[in-house]
Amino acid sequence: MTAYKKLYEKVYEIKLLEASDEELKKISEERQLSLSLEEMRKIKAYFKEKGRNPTDVELEAIAQAWSEHCCYKSSKPFLRETIFKIKAPQNICVISEDAGVVEFNESYAYVVALESHNHPSALDPYGGAATGIGGILRDVVCMGAKPIALIDPLFFGPLDYSYEKLPPGTKHPLYLLKGVIAGIADYGNRVGIPTVAGMIEFDDSYITNCLVNVGCIGIVKKDKIVHSRIGSKDDLLILAGGLTGRDGIHGVTFASAELDEK
Repeated sequence: MTAYKKLYEKVYEIKLLEASDEELKKISEERQLSLSLEEMRKIKAYFKEKGRNPTDVELEAIAQAWSEHCCYKSSKPFLRETIFKIKAPQNICVISEDAGVVEFNESYAYVVALESHNHPSALDPYGGAATGIGGILRDVVCMGAKPIALIDPLFFGPLDYSYEKLPPGTKHPLYLLKGVIAGIADYGNRVGIPTVAGMIEFDDSYITNCLVNVGCIGIVKKDKIVHSRIGSKDDLLILAGGLTGRDGIHGVTFASAELDEK
């Protein structure tokens, strides 16, 4: 079966409706969607009700929205039982925005964001850590706040770990450590936001998957808080910046993939 059919310039129909389970898995793998067979079946069932196949743009959008990076599908059940249930009068908006906003005093609120850049840093420690800092700064700025401080808890394998024992495709902890610290320092220092706290832990459990956590805190006037939602279908959206490079394609779906020697 040919999985793709060109509809018009640069948009293709993905033939899910007639695809077998094996073909669904192949489509996910070939397009680097990181979607499970169960998820592909759900997408197939949805478009079957619609009476048509999805376009590649629609399928890519679903894969991004359902990725670990965007929806925390593995950890969300635990978050619902813990973090999501926290109710505090000082919370202005949490969970549902780019960053959490908590009351500081009568006029100001502080904005806090924390995320990990584990997979990118495992492959490219400098770039992965640097873009982690950039992303967390973005999340705080998106709420209308001014970033004032960064934190970075880091977890690596032992620095004296034997090179001979490294699993295939795994980079040595010392190489990862140097690259990650350089990436954090270069990005944070260049934008002038100080790193005020952090920690480093070394353990064998992080040999094949280092953890690179980055956090940012900012300050904002309560009447200047920006909410990350569209007001109406007639709103105009402006995309600023350069074109997405090849390293940015499937960035969020990559977070759902299991790292191996390939």
